[in-house]
Amino acid sequence: MLKNIKSKDKKIPKTPPIKGKEVNNKQNKAKPAKASKDKGKGLLPKNKRVLVLMGAALLIVIMGSVQAIIMLTSQKKGESDEKAEVAPTYYFSKEEDISSVTEIVGARDFKKLEASEASSEAETKETVDQTTESSSGTASQTSGLEASYKYLHVEDTSADIKSYMDYLEEKKNFINITDKSEQPESGQPSSEETPKTSSEFYQLAGPSKDSASYLSITLESEVDSYTVTTSKESQPWSTYFKDQWNQQKKIIADFEKLPKATNTIEQAEDAVRTLSQEKLGLAEASDSYEFIASPGISKIGGKNYYTVRTYKRQPDSTLIYIATYLFDYETSNVAFQYDEVTGKTTPLG
Repeated sequence: MLKNIKSKDKKIPKTPPIKGKEVNNKQNKAKPAKASKDKGKGLLPKNKRVLVLMGAALLIVIMGSVQAIIMLTSQKKGESDEKAEVAPTYYFSKEEDISSVTEIVGARDFKKLEASEASSEAETKETVDQTTESSSGTASQTSGLEASYKYLHVEDTSADIKSYMDYLEEKKNFINITDKSEQPESGQPSSEETPKTSSEFYQLAGPSKDSASYLSITLESEVDSYTVTTSKESQPWSTYFKDQWNQQKKIIADFEKLPKATNTIEQAEDAVRTLSQEKLGLAEASDSYEFIASPGISKIGGKNYYTVRTYKRQPDSTLIYIATYLFDYETSNVAFQYDEVTGKTTPLG
């Protein structure tokens, strides 16, 4: 019995806890759970993100450069467009129908002169005008419509000037009012007689659509360029034309080179005027036309002639060129009609 009692009182030993597991549990409690390695797989790695940022920055720089280039190019283009000058098609106005130099001789480098640049040309023209006024006794005033055009880098300035003068005289009824004593005998510039280094100056006048005015054009050359100055003068063309003719008659009277003879310009005009309408081939009676002989003698086909131009007066008092006739200086006969453009002569009926 006692043994049994003792065995009952005997304490059963407790199982001691495993220290290793407790330590592990503590460590597990102390350390937070690690982030999953799969988390963030959608994001770019650090080095790739740097490359993307650098690429974006480079793209911005390129776009900015392109915009800057476009702006500079457009600005330069705008400046060049402003500086580029287009040569005129007509002088004065389209209504006057006077073609510019480039319409006759072809394209040329061009510059329109401002008032200050054209001052020297204007002074030269004023000197010529004063000489004309003093000799004719009639003064003309510029109406203010004056402009100067310079044509640059011209290989043969004399050829250009001659072609344009031919156009004005033959097509537009202009007359050469340059001082003949300073020009070749023919009144035209010659590339053979005039060195390219010397300057040439010519002044021409012609009818205007405005009956109260006439047109003036001066041509002045330099080494490889020439200047065209246009002005509209406040004097009726018919009055100015007659004044010029009186002046030319005085000059012709002093020409020592001309053959001595009894016939004169007046006789040449009268000889043509007295011919019948049928003989001259005119559409109306002869007395409805005006006959004006050109100063000087023209040598055509080896013979000396006065050239007598025929004009028809319009209601606005302007004169329209009709035809040219040849008055034989030796025989005082009017035998031919003369085409000043082609040089062809046609016997009168």
